[in-house]
Amino acid sequence: MNNRVFTVGSLIPGKIMLKPTQVQVRVPSESPKTEEINVEQNGKMYEIHPVKGKLLDAALAQGKQINYKCRKGTCGQCTVKVLSGQGLSPPNDQERKKLKNELANGYRLACQAEIL
Repeated sequence: MNNRVFTVGSLIPGKIMLKPTQVQVRVPSESPKTEEINVEQNGKMYEIHPVKGKLLDAALAQGKQINYKCRKGTCGQCTVKVLSGQGLSPPNDQERKKLKNELANGYRLACQAEIL
């Protein structure tokens, strides 16, 4: 079956022109699977969908009741233990200063940890 597409210019007598048929093939892109970030604070577990920005902001936007106060990394109220998940920035100076050896145990300041 020959599908002809006519344009206004192709309707002039003696000037029938066929428009070439274009086929678009869309291959689904293989997007990386986003892994939830699971954290614990004061015995409560929270599953946070990774969204670029601060871990605390993502958690609060998703209705998670993570405790926080200063948002500067000085009070330590937002300290969470990261149980699983990847894609967080390395600890910054403020986290290293506040959490010291606890960083090795998976603790982070939610107000300072960036989701990449």
